[in-house]
Amino acid sequence: MENNKLKLSIKTLQNIFSNTEEPTWFLNTRKLALYRSYTLPFPKLESMNLDNWNLFNIDFSTLRLEEMNTLDISNYGLEQDDFAIVQKNNTVVHVSIPEKYRDKVIIKDIFSAMNDDRIKDSFMSVVDYAENKVTAVHYTLLNAGLFIDVKENIVIEEPLQYIVISDKEQSLFNHVTINVGENSTFNFIENYINTTKEDKAPFSFVAEVVTHEGAKINYSSITNQPREKRGTILRRGLTFKNSLINWNVAAMDEADVYHDNTTNILGDGSEANLKIVTLGVKEQKTYFNSEVVNQGLSSKGDILQHGVLLDKSHIVFNGVGFIVKGATGSNAYQSSRMLTLSSDAKADANPMLLIDENDVMAGHGASLGRIDEEQLYYLQSRGLTRKESSRLLVHGFLSPVIAELTVDKIKDLVTVLIDQKINNNESE
Repeated sequence: MENNKLKLSIKTLQNIFSNTEEPTWFLNTRKLALYRSYTLPFPKLESMNLDNWNLFNIDFSTLRLEEMNTLDISNYGLEQDDFAIVQKNNTVVHVSIPEKYRDKVIIKDIFSAMNDDRIKDSFMSVVDYAENKVTAVHYTLLNAGLFIDVKENIVIEEPLQYIVISDKEQSLFNHVTINVGENSTFNFIENYINTTKEDKAPFSFVAEVVTHEGAKINYSSITNQPREKRGTILRRGLTFKNSLINWNVAAMDEADVYHDNTTNILGDGSEANLKIVTLGVKEQKTYFNSEVVNQGLSSKGDILQHGVLLDKSHIVFNGVGFIVKGATGSNAYQSSRMLTLSSDAKADANPMLLIDENDVMAGHGASLGRIDEEQLYYLQSRGLTRKESSRLLVHGFLSPVIAELTVDKIKDLVTVLIDQKINNNESE
């Protein structure tokens, strides 16, 4: 389809990103990615087709917007001394790294980091530009992002809050790369906020996380893109020996979104856990491809997905646990649960286990069901309205993941977003 090809010349591509000061090697990567984007296919999905999402209707003139470095961070729940990075559209406008962390972690915007050799060990190491059409276009138009390098033998318990604010119509191709050094611990929370309700520009967010031997990271993500948008979100991880990645995802969008959450559990004794909560509203389409690939000896992979469907929404949970040949002593588990508040909603759960080794433990489960009318009746008999009763049951259903968010005000934000969606529910 012609709508799925970037109508972009090499000269225009160079002009768009002439002010990024990116190195020649990345400009060449853009050119190669553009070329490959014409022939690479979209990821093949069950029950949905990305070819029909019109992901590449992009206004190239808005890819690099100029921003003033002035922002009242208190409007976003931050104080001046909080460990935080704030990005407005494609520009980092606020950086606050407490003195005690400045010799422990390196934080740069993605283009500044490209001129530092240390980025080459992690940037593009987990997500390749030639993987499919989505990744090729992402690297072609990458216009913002962050690079974080946590040094070895460092423990930082205080989470870094990364807030990305979109207040203009723009296609944001945002890229986050985090490299956690040996025996280090890091906590990261990203919060994508869009205040332009009529924004129709497609988007692409990519996160790459690499944990070296003995390293640990808790990566929490909240996204809240408006109804008129559509986009893709890729979160990829790579674990080395005895390391750990915990992914905690709260997908509160009203936009149509394709999520790919894949972690390669490479090292012996390493572990990856993925927890997802989401609510579908209106006629929203949301697809989650969630994979853990056990490659190391005695490695562990766990997927927990909870979704609530309102109105005429459609959610797909595609879960894959793959234990490769030779990964003896490994564990792979997954659970997908869907709760519908509307007879017009559509829920699909596709749990899969691919086991190429004998000495392992694995299991999967999926449940799809309507909200319990007896529980609703009981709560209503105690004086609650049906909508209030539904809200309580939904919070209980989603609580296993919300509890994993490490900052109270972030938990509160997710709770507010859930309440807003239920209050606006057309099904009740």
